Amino acid sequence: MMRLLLVDDDELDRMAVVRVLQNPKLVKDIVHASTAVSALKLYEENHFDIVLLDYRLPDMDCLDVLSQLTQHTEKQAAVVILTGMEDNETIERNCIFAGAQDFLLKKELSERHLTKALVHAQARHALNNKLIETHKRLKYLAENDPMTGLSNRYYFEEHLRNALQRAHRLHVQLGLIYLDIDNFKLVNDSLGHDSGDHLLKQVAQRLQEVVREGDIVCRLGGDEFAIIVHDLENETLIGALSQRVIEKIREPFTLNQTEQFITCSIGIATFPRCATTAEDMLKRADLAMYHAKREGRNGFHFFSEVLQEQIIHRMMLENELRSHRLQNQLVQYYQPVINAKDFTVCGAEMLMRWQHPTQGLLPPAAFIDAVEELGFFAAIDSRNWKLACLQFAHWRQIGLIDATCVLAVNASAQWLQHEHLWTEVEHDLREIDLPGPCLSLEVTESVLVSDFDTAARRLDHLKQVGVKVALDDFGIGYSSMTYLKHLPASILKVDRSFVQNVPEKEADCRLLKAMIVMAKSLDLEVIVEGIETLAQAQLCSALGADKLQGFLFAKPLSPEAFEAFLATHNPADYLPPADT
Repeated sequence: MMRLLLVDDDELDRMAVVRVLQNPKLVKDIVHASTAVSALKLYEENHFDIVLLDYRLPDMDCLDVLSQLTQHTEKQAAVVILTGMEDNETIERNCIFAGAQDFLLKKELSERHLTKALVHAQARHALNNKLIETHKRLKYLAENDPMTGLSNRYYFEEHLRNALQRAHRLHVQLGLIYLDIDNFKLVNDSLGHDSGDHLLKQVAQRLQEVVREGDIVCRLGGDEFAIIVHDLENETLIGALSQRVIEKIREPFTLNQTEQFITCSIGIATFPRCATTAEDMLKRADLAMYHAKREGRNGFHFFSEVLQEQIIHRMMLENELRSHRLQNQLVQYYQPVINAKDFTVCGAEMLMRWQHPTQGLLPPAAFIDAVEELGFFAAIDSRNWKLACLQFAHWRQIGLIDATCVLAVNASAQWLQHEHLWTEVEHDLREIDLPGPCLSLEVTESVLVSDFDTAARRLDHLKQVGVKVALDDFGIGYSSMTYLKHLPASILKVDRSFVQNVPEKEADCRLLKAMIVMAKSLDLEVIVEGIETLAQAQLCSALGADKLQGFLFAKPLSPEAFEAFLATHNPADYLPPADT
């Protein structure tokens, strides 16, 4: 049975409607209102199934009343318009378009007509409500992430555009936090995708716990989340929020009934300082996030002009790499390795430089990280070591170096992962006519830690064809001793940091001596890097080091400069004075 709101300023017309509606099975209650204002108040405070609304009211236009009735989000009443006007075709169309379900002439009122209109109006209204609910469900699915319940990327992009327009209009700041879970792939690989999904749900819940009321948390896809921070007072506030997020994510998660510790990396962009469009805001927050990852993860980074310059440089690098221009512009420089006993030249380390067409000669720090992240290291290493071997073989053939000289080449993790590395190296050495013992591959702890077993296996194969293996930068990694135990190494290179304060500081001298003695006890050849003074060179020689390398003798040299160095190098300049 229906509950009906009858709105008409004419009492006689209202009584006429009441007389017509004598069917007790259809209408259980009729509430009267003589003005639009009183009707809207009653509608706000009560529940009605049907509103019978007179087209002409003394205090408000019918279409305005309709607009307020139909836009009410919590009320679901059908509306039938009553009018005494004859020429009603335009009026009827306008009312139906405004949300009314039916339109009746007062003079045609009868129990049959009115009952039929009310029943049909309620049925049409019920169908319309179903369509509205369906639309709401579809809208929810379109705008929300089904796994976490957070807003999705579509909603995020729409909301960010609207938020930027509002911030611009009101002259307020807006912040964007772009978050990525560190090493999320390891969770999926080691614990399974179900655990990965469970982790994402827990991360979503924690993010909602730390943000301010009114800020929007979204899942953009995969393990990436974003937070839109409204009405930002200053950048310190968004930095503090980012720190709270990091600390919240660092708290242990329970996955597969075990505690797991997760970290995240955050990039931050603000309006208007960093960007003025949604696309630029997202792009720059994303770039800042990747900078945070390169800085060691588990932290946040603001986008800045300096970062922008770094990113532009990186994009240029990527273009150069993908077009193979950079590979063709890389040149080989050689730093002499000196025999610690007689100070003769006994080898060289090949070091890459980039001969940029406009910026000149660039050191490895300007491009190595990008080369590694973009996956080009293996190809570059392979090409450059072969060119260096050709150069070394040429020097041997013309007699500039003797048969005992060793060429040292740095090996990247990507190169060592190459399945056929050792067969290709063996083939190239045979083709170049360079014996295996003339080559030394230098590896650092950072290279080994990515996949020690594979690296050790590749290096063991190379050792079988005579190639030497050197552990570079020894002493600066926490697990270097472990690598010494299992790595097929024959050379240990002591990091330059261990000679900086010798011979001035006695404690540093004792530590350097202990490292050399330990390496010699393991039958390892010892090369000390970073020699800059004659006193350092003579002390290392006295302590039992086999070879020395550093600026005292020469910086990395072009092939032509290296040849000149060989011609002018005088070992006697470094020997201690003879006893008299």
